[in-house]
Amino acid sequence: MKKINIPQEENSTLNGQQKVMYAPNDNGEFEKFNYGSDVEEYATKLAVEEYEILMEESLKNIKNNISSPIEYFMYKNRMDLPTLTSIVGMFGFRVKRHLRADIYKKLNDKILNKYAIAFQIELEELKGFKYDKRV
Repeated sequence: MKKINIPQEENSTLNGQQKVMYAPNDNGEFEKFNYGSDVEEYATKLAVEEYEILMEESLKNIKNNISSPIEYFMYKNRMDLPTLTSIVGMFGFRVKRHLRADIYKKLNDKILNKYAIAFQIELEELKGFKYDKRV
């Protein structure tokens, strides 16, 4: 059986821990191996940077009355639309509408509470969101 090379690099995004992968050992049986990958670290850091940029853009859009605070908290929690949709249990087109400022202002507390639970914040924090304290 051909032996594979398992990366053992440090990954600072895992705080000193390593992930586990299953690979065949010398006998051809699958076994757990710890691994770390600097490529994976780079991809993670790149994704985090992208969410930071999206958060900043979202704050500008909230200030200009284009987007809702839901969009900001979605990016702050490193979620995308399909993830948020599945967490709140609504159709994607509906959640996408709630990202608009004009629609957000019409939402009742029952719907807003679903988002607050998804973001693990208090309802009042979502309702009383002020963009100026984060810019």
